[in-house]
Amino acid sequence: MNTNYREYNFEDFSRDESFRQWVLTPDNKNDEFWKNWVSDNPDCTENVDIAKAFLLTLQGKDISLNNDDLDVITDKIVEETPLIIPFWKTTAFKYAASILLLLSIGFLGIKYYVQESVNVASEKISPNLSSNYVEQENSKDVKKQIILEDGSQITLYPKSKIRYPKQFSAQLREVYLIGQAFFKVTKNPKRPFWVYTDYISTQVLGTSFMVKAFENEKNIKVEVHSGKVSVYRREDLEKAKLQQKNELVGIILTPNQEVDYSIADARLLKSIINRPEVLVANSPKHFIFDETPIAKVFDILEETYGINIIFDEKNMENCYLTASFADESLYDKLKLICKITHSTYEIVDAQIVIHSKGC
Repeated sequence: MNTNYREYNFEDFSRDESFRQWVLTPDNKNDEFWKNWVSDNPDCTENVDIAKAFLLTLQGKDISLNNDDLDVITDKIVEETPLIIPFWKTTAFKYAASILLLLSIGFLGIKYYVQESVNVASEKISPNLSSNYVEQENSKDVKKQIILEDGSQITLYPKSKIRYPKQFSAQLREVYLIGQAFFKVTKNPKRPFWVYTDYISTQVLGTSFMVKAFENEKNIKVEVHSGKVSVYRREDLEKAKLQQKNELVGIILTPNQEVDYSIADARLLKSIINRPEVLVANSPKHFIFDETPIAKVFDILEETYGINIIFDEKNMENCYLTASFADESLYDKLKLICKITHSTYEIVDAQIVIHSKGC
């Protein structure tokens, strides 16, 4: 499949044989290709969704609309895209009894379906998110700043949407996110702050962190910049709620740690963020080591980045470091240290594990 699908509009997708097969009669190979393609090209989602809605409508899987809705959407389509009408008269769509009617249903149907999906998910998560709420969407190319009634700040990234109550409850502060947002939460231990997505939920008391949960992507990510958060699979939370259990199974994250949720495996994986930040306010800009015992070097790095470094002290007691670091990332520092000490490192459960045979 060498076709440049990025150049397709929704009518091109609707005409494409491979795309039609994926929507109407998918097989394993075809399904894998299109799911991967949509995941890799999130900016094309709108055209893909409209084309899917149209093809499903042709199969009789339409959504009931009243005449007023159909009149409005039909006028809108005719006004905005008058040149596409002849396409819908082609043989490929000869079973369409009414061209504009089907196109209208497809166009409005996907919008209705997406909104209903958000409503159902929100209601299932919390009644506080299903009524008397505010919903903001960022359709621009720049980040959008939102300040909640408790003073918490949200930076909403492009192509993202967030829903939250107009007034938080006395016990909880809850929001529902589709897409990506950075949160700076006002501390209030009596009212935990929850960020819900379709697959995971994140609880905080007061901290700053990033959540990436775009639709059609294979993974969801939470990155902690300050404070501490707990991340749970939504299905575990719902199960605990049904069984009235107070004991929850989740993963605790501290600064410079992240968790990836694999949708395919339904699994949370804890690790270290790509570029750990210096956490100590008065940390020196330059790290100069002169025949410094390796244990002391690791102590300084642990304190600077807040990340545990595990090594065999007895095995490395004769290891010393002479080096100078400035703006290098933590990983670059580790590579040089390991080269000098003839060792290696790996990341295990958001900790750095040093393997060495001694110096």
